[in-house]
Amino acid sequence: MNLEQSSRAVLAMMAIALAVSIGGCNNSQPTSEVPNSETLTPQTPTTPTTPSPWQKIQLYRTIEAHTTPIRCIAISPDRSTLASGSFGGEVKLWKFPTGELLHSIEMNTTVTSINFNPDGQIFATGDTEGDVKLWQLSTSKLVGNFQGHSFAVQSVAFSPDGQTLASGSWDKTIKLWETKTGKLLHTLEGHKDMVTSVTFSPDGKMLASSDYEGTIELWQIDQIESSRSFIRLLDSVETIKFSPDGQRLASASSDNSVKLWDVSSGRMIHAFSHSDVVTDLAFSADGQVLASTSRDRTVKLWDVTSGEAIDTLEGNFRTVINISSDNQFLVTGDENGQIQIWQIVE
Repeated sequence: MNLEQSSRAVLAMMAIALAVSIGGCNNSQPTSEVPNSETLTPQTPTTPTTPSPWQKIQLYRTIEAHTTPIRCIAISPDRSTLASGSFGGEVKLWKFPTGELLHSIEMNTTVTSINFNPDGQIFATGDTEGDVKLWQLSTSKLVGNFQGHSFAVQSVAFSPDGQTLASGSWDKTIKLWETKTGKLLHTLEGHKDMVTSVTFSPDGKMLASSDYEGTIELWQIDQIESSRSFIRLLDSVETIKFSPDGQRLASASSDNSVKLWDVSSGRMIHAFSHSDVVTDLAFSADGQVLASTSRDRTVKLWDVTSGEAIDTLEGNFRTVINISSDNQFLVTGDENGQIQIWQIVE
């Protein structure tokens, strides 16, 4: 590693440490062009009136996965493999859901994001040196290294057809790469603060992105150089997720809230609350349940249609969350380096 790379890595680590300590809080004020959270009235979640299978969740397995906090997790599309990335620079692949270790990769830099491509044969990682790497799942060998960001890559996401990989960075840009060749297709500039999350809509026609200023942008893939400011919030947006049908977008914020938006109109449908910064989100495969993790040491499950609170899981500060595509398992990673696999009991 040369002097420039070393300096960049040190700066990235300092920035991440600061973001972790303050929850990514940003005090920028919203502009008048787009709605902000003060003009929208959150609904108060109620206790569900009808039983839900999501009320019957039991701990299936705990994995002593990493020695440092877990920053990202992902489940392969065929549900055979669980990938985890840590603050200490490890990527580990686990047999899912039984938890046997399959492969371990030492990256020597904080792993910020992991995402499988649609066929599950490769996975991508983002890291604090600003690199996007592609790995062969079967061998855990590096098959691609996309370089171009000048600061940490915070989020990576494959398009639904797997042909494009998006990366969002703290250099305030989003880059679109051709997965097969590594060719840089576009550099999107529109955010005024560090990009925190990128995600494609299920039909592949839109890319959504968020930043620490509290802005969520929507990019039309067929008009990719221009974006629509979807919403402007008062606090930083930690992550965003499309619902499986693409009609809703969920956002997690440092103001302790989870908000659910109608994509076509930008109208807020529901607002849910934690008592501390919300760090990650996951939709169930049928889109009926939204799960959220928070620094308040809870995982909360929300009914997307009614806005009712379904259940709360308490324990360690769980930093990240994912739900298997068959709705049978919920996976969390925590600040102690543990992975918890929860089973939804019918």
